[in-house]
Amino acid sequence: MSRPKSILKYRPESNLELPLSIPSSTWFSRLQSKIYSNTITNEEETEEYQRSLSLPKHDLRKVTFSVGNLTIEHPFCSQDSPRDEEYEKEKQANEILKKLQQANEVIDLPNHYEHACIQREEYVIDRFRDILKTSRTSQLKSIDLSRQSITSNQAGPISDIFILRFGLTRLNFTNCKMDDETIRILLCSLLVSNTIQHLNLSQNNFKSKGYKYIAIFMKESKTIQSVDLSHCTIEKMGMKYLSQGIKYATSLEKLILDNCQIKPPATEPLEVFSTGVHQSTLKTLSICNIQSIPSPSSIWISNLIANTDDDAGLIHLNLTGNNLTVISPLADLLSTNNTLVHLNLSNCKIGHEGLTILSRALAENKRLESLDLSNNPLTGDTDEGILSLKTALARNPCLQSLNLSNTRLDSSAAIALAEALPENTFLSRLDLSKNPHIEMAGILALAISIKMNHTLTFLDINIPPADEELANLQNDIVAVCTTNMLQKVEAQKRLEEKTEISSLSPSSSSSSNSSTLDTTVVEFPSDVLLNLKNVLDDSSPLPIIQDSDSSA
Repeated sequence: MSRPKSILKYRPESNLELPLSIPSSTWFSRLQSKIYSNTITNEEETEEYQRSLSLPKHDLRKVTFSVGNLTIEHPFCSQDSPRDEEYEKEKQANEILKKLQQANEVIDLPNHYEHACIQREEYVIDRFRDILKTSRTSQLKSIDLSRQSITSNQAGPISDIFILRFGLTRLNFTNCKMDDETIRILLCSLLVSNTIQHLNLSQNNFKSKGYKYIAIFMKESKTIQSVDLSHCTIEKMGMKYLSQGIKYATSLEKLILDNCQIKPPATEPLEVFSTGVHQSTLKTLSICNIQSIPSPSSIWISNLIANTDDDAGLIHLNLTGNNLTVISPLADLLSTNNTLVHLNLSNCKIGHEGLTILSRALAENKRLESLDLSNNPLTGDTDEGILSLKTALARNPCLQSLNLSNTRLDSSAAIALAEALPENTFLSRLDLSKNPHIEMAGILALAISIKMNHTLTFLDINIPPADEELANLQNDIVAVCTTNMLQKVEAQKRLEEKTEISSLSPSSSSSSNSSTLDTTVVEFPSDVLLNLKNVLDDSSPLPIIQDSDSSA
């Protein structure tokens, strides 16, 4: 008896082409197969990594339905629906009337929120509802939910409100204990309404996915201008996501990352982040007190101010509290930077050597207007740095504000700065406060030199409370600063008047020309006109017209 054929078929062998067709039983074949499989795995991981950094919008998007726009429709059957012209006109008129009513209708946000909570079976956040009630009397442009714990379930009804367009431009979610899913739900609704301009997400527990959603929001939003992520823990992958989001953002101008903890504590995440900033539209960046950097390095900081081809770059940069003992990379680019206007290097552990390097860059820079070097040990045991700064102030054509508060300056340093004041014609603010070692000689030098300066309107210096002689010198300094201020105001007023007159110059010049022509018309006596007429008629020689004052 023949054996029945089985309906099950053997699975065909996979045609996996290996570099060498060696029998699988050999040890070399097993080793080669492991190497080959690892190569494929690494390629897959690389592709997956590139896909993860692409920030696709659908990762943030979700299906949403606005509670206020839900309606019930009962359509006619095709054979019963009246399709005459009168019906169509009436239908169009009703649709236009409905749109006009919706445009003039004031959205009752508290009722919408309560209804959304009922639909989602969530508790109402009384604080949020009370804020929404203010929209009944005035336009609600700002919502502050700081220190209000928000879970992912509670974020659902809140997102139903944020979908509506009611003029919201500012949101504060400081210390709301939000996780990645919560911020995803909220950002999705904000992206739908697309009205938010300022977003504060500081002191929250985001992971890598949370920063990915934030980066997607930065990239896709057309209205967002500033984002605050201060006091957050950012991992390496999170920094890469932020770098990509900043790079492709079109409206973001300001980013705050103060007191953030970078994990792992290394400069590599900051270098990746700085590359994204260099290619972005950011104008203001504050990244203060990054204490998790193990070794002092300013390479990542120098990337922030590197010049671009289209002259776009940061205008305001705040680096307060970072370790910048190695400052030469920053100084090298600062000397040629043509966009940075305000630079804050307060409490960055800059000594006299760093001040010397910065002063050389400052002498070549032609754009920086404000420099803050407060709370740095600038002098030490030598005046080398101050002398370099003195030379820079004499050559710099743009610096208007210099803060040297609490920098261990003494009288010799004050004398060196005083010698630069008569030659400087741009500096308007000089802060030398909290330097108790500046005594009589230094203050006297400043009081004398400021009389030969016509631009300085503010010079702050502390004196002992019981020293009358130093108080008089300080009053002299204040008097000169006040005089310079008044002269500056008068000059500005004259400039504005001159600009206003020049804007009216076409009409004024035409009127002045017409008046000039009118005054140059000469009226001849009647007898002279009669003689001229006779001459033209008779072609006789012109008579001599004698002056009436002359004798006959």
